[in-house]
Amino acid sequence: MTIAAEGSVLTRAVVALSHACREVGLDSSGAVLLRDFANIVYHLPAQGVVVRLTQATTPGRFDRLTTSIRVTRWLAEQGFPTVRPLNVGQPVVAEGFLATFWRHEEHIGPPPDPAQLGPLLRRLHDLPPVPFELPTHDPFGAVRRAIPAGLALDEGDRRWLLERCDALAEAYYEHVEFTLPYGLTHGDAHRGNMIRTRGGFLLCDWDGVCAGPREIDLVPTLQGARFGLTERQRSNFSEAYGYDVTRWEGYPVLRDMRELQTLTAVLRNAHRDLGAREELRNRLDSLRAGDDRLWHPF
Repeated sequence: MTIAAEGSVLTRAVVALSHACREVGLDSSGAVLLRDFANIVYHLPAQGVVVRLTQATTPGRFDRLTTSIRVTRWLAEQGFPTVRPLNVGQPVVAEGFLATFWRHEEHIGPPPDPAQLGPLLRRLHDLPPVPFELPTHDPFGAVRRAIPAGLALDEGDRRWLLERCDALAEAYYEHVEFTLPYGLTHGDAHRGNMIRTRGGFLLCDWDGVCAGPREIDLVPTLQGARFGLTERQRSNFSEAYGYDVTRWEGYPVLRDMRELQTLTAVLRNAHRDLGAREELRNRLDSLRAGDDRLWHPF
């Protein structure tokens, strides 16, 4: 995608932001762009609101966002430390985007340590059953959809990724036996989805919330060695949660699955973002070589 085409995405997003805000009674003037990657995120400083925009063409996305709103409202009722959606009808469809609206929470201080995520996940997993139906964990759906949509891939890489998905799916469905209870899972639990506030830590970004094996919430931090987490940080996380998933025989399969899943956003953005394209090449070369070189987060 050309720079002009990339600009057109943000141009459409600004129009979508205006339309969506108007529909729920907000004023988008003065909006500040916080992020443009997997989602386009704006802050409305005068109103203390964060607006997240995602492409409406992603299959199942409307239902996913509806679930994230419903779950976070329920979590807030339980007293769980989560970001909170505004009390408006959402998600809102606007200009090819889906918009959700959240109370703005300013991060204060240094990035959270993984050990501080452990107790949050333990508390989440110990909650009573959610009193409504959740989507079932789909470990390969997003990355399988992203592979054919990845415009920066050549056919050799595309074929290798699909074969890798097939091999891991066979191992996952035929050989992995879980030890932790099945139930509510965040779906993308890592320290990057924590906000440090004056009142404590909040868990955010609930787009992947689902019913599934709890091990999937532990693997992202432990796979974080790819992103520079030390052995001490990872072991402190496991100790804080109360279970070391690396000692479980199914861990290598889930670790390798998580590595594939982290490709999803870079696959979708590599054609319009030079940094994403370079990082996609770095990760693919690493996976195909079977080495443990460092990856770079977005």
